[in-house]
Amino acid sequence: MAAQKELSDADKNVRGRRGHRKSRSGCANCKLRSVKCDEGFPECGKCLSFGVRCNYDLRIPDLQPRFNMATRKLNGKTQTCNALTSAEGSRLELTEQDLIRLERFKIRTALSLGPPELRQIYDNEIYRLILRHPFLMHIAHTLTLIHDRYSLSIPGQRTVEEIRHWSKGIGLFNKKLSVPLHPADRDAIWAGTSMLGVITFASIDFPTRTDETWPLTSLPKAEPEWLKMVQGKASLRQLIKPDRPDSMFYSLSSAIPTVKLAPENIPLAFIKLYQLDGSFANNNPYAIPVRVIFAAKTIEEYPSSSATALFYEFIYCIQNEFSHLVLNKDPRALLIMVYWYSKICTGQWWLRRRALIEGRATCTFLEKYYAHDAAIQDLLRRPRNYLFQITFLI
Repeated sequence: MAAQKELSDADKNVRGRRGHRKSRSGCANCKLRSVKCDEGFPECGKCLSFGVRCNYDLRIPDLQPRFNMATRKLNGKTQTCNALTSAEGSRLELTEQDLIRLERFKIRTALSLGPPELRQIYDNEIYRLILRHPFLMHIAHTLTLIHDRYSLSIPGQRTVEEIRHWSKGIGLFNKKLSVPLHPADRDAIWAGTSMLGVITFASIDFPTRTDETWPLTSLPKAEPEWLKMVQGKASLRQLIKPDRPDSMFYSLSSAIPTVKLAPENIPLAFIKLYQLDGSFANNNPYAIPVRVIFAAKTIEEYPSSSATALFYEFIYCIQNEFSHLVLNKDPRALLIMVYWYSKICTGQWWLRRRALIEGRATCTFLEKYYAHDAAIQDLLRRPRNYLFQITFLI
């Protein structure tokens, strides 16, 4: 009986191990994407339809695009490059350096554009769009190259490669918008719009003089292009409808943490200055921005993920009249902006530099031109102190 029991136990162990091996028979790509692998051989159907090389062989990298090999002559030498076909049917050629950079976008840069919950979308859906739409690919290259620069101990100037991809991406994007919109392109256009917004916000040079920074300067070229782009994005939203059920962005409303509006958090001095009587009437352009600013934690307690959420929540509500007030340097609107800058300046890499440069310049502007306004100066003190005490590299 003991021998039979040992045999039975051994048989159970064997069956258990076989079951374990069976559960791992799908390819690594399908496991990473959390989809059921059909275990087709030599390549599963899911990888074929998704456009990546199936990796039963673990030596093949995860989600490696399926490319055709082509050759071209450069400086009299034949070089091998990777080729793919775009959504428009044109042939794209990518160097090995291009592929490496796109991999950096997928595993690093894309994940900094929103909360961790968006990883599935960036890993799969947006990466797939990048491989099919040249304008989106150039925009992704540009964003990754900017991230590369900002990751250095001393961020340098824009490189020729970065400028080249930026120029091509913008040109192809504008060309796409100049023709009737194809329904299949809507998600790619919205992804491009979102990434261009990040690029625009991140792209700000160190001023050689303090008075060269908006709002201290009156030069038109110094006006915040990112704010103008917010207005353009609002118009494009009506056309793209990213919240439609068949959009890949449909689930973003639940993935991105929303800012909980809490009127009780608003200081009495703010209620008095902005004439917020508790009703928060729609005809008060300051009402919603103020509520968003004071919805969350104090400046010192603001984490990076919350800063990203606040960025998107705030730019969504500062359209039309309030954005015009900001561009016209209305002091009460600028005070709200100072509070916003102070809460996002410790967020993701693409938020920090502009938040600190424009935030400090806005503080100086209010101190210089509205020193006589005791209410503004009193409310300015706390965010100003915080913005000027930040010491990390921007």
